Amino acid sequence: MNRKRFNLIILFVGGVFGTCLIGTSAMSQTEPGGGMVLLRQEMLAIEELFEIIIDAVIFENMELIKPQIPPFHEARRKFEEAMSTGQKIELPKNQDKLKEFIKLDNKFRKKFEALEEAAEKVQKEVVKDQIHKLFDACVVCHERFRK
Repeated sequence: MNRKRFNLIILFVGGVFGTCLIGTSAMSQTEPGGGMVLLRQEMLAIEELFEIIIDAVIFENMELIKPQIPPFHEARRKFEEAMSTGQKIELPKNQDKLKEFIKLDNKFRKKFEALEEAAEKVQKEVVKDQIHKLFDACVVCHERFRK
């Protein structure tokens, strides 16, 4: 990938994450600590992690990524726990496609695991490729399930 495309994506990421925050704050909260609150927490953890990953790539310092991963895993664990205990997840749109949302979420996790592994191995190009795949997954999911 060339630097111009990467720089454009970085600018786009900043704009989308601002939109994500607005969108996730508008999501319904079914109950205190409920499924939607936990989903919002996961989205915020992703946003913070993406900012660090972009810095790590720009400054060629993959070591920046590893300390930022546990908050994402913790938010993810709590959301998965809520799903497994049957807490209701109300999507802002296309509620009837919750199974599709879960499939996309699981694919996202696998892509994230690949990014995590690449960061651990200090494979900058793989990290760059994975961050693009993750970002594309965010856009697809938000187009389908966010108002």
